[in-house]
Amino acid sequence: GIVGSSLTATAPLSSGNTVNSSTISRNLFIGRRGADVTYLQRCLVKAGVYPEAIVSGYYGNLTTAAVRRFQQKYGISPVGYVGTVTRNQLLSVCG
Repeated sequence: GIVGSSLTATAPLSSGNTVNSSTISRNLFIGRRGADVTYLQRCLVKAGVYPEAIVSGYYGNLTTAAVRRFQQKYGISPVGYVGTVTRNQLLSVCG
């Protein structure tokens, strides 16, 4: 399960538990927080590239590594941050 105590009060959470309960409309990189990071982390778990499966809403080192694995899996340059190309692939994979 997901333990909510590690989330900050400033990170808005969606009421749904589905991966597509949010979307990504900005570039994501280390240090970012929010519902879009939570969506990203759920999508990375679904894509099988985030074995730690820590869905915290915080973009840290584990998320960066998972994004790199996702990018390698889909032939995107493994830069470790989410820009337009990676965002479009995430939306394609996770809806």
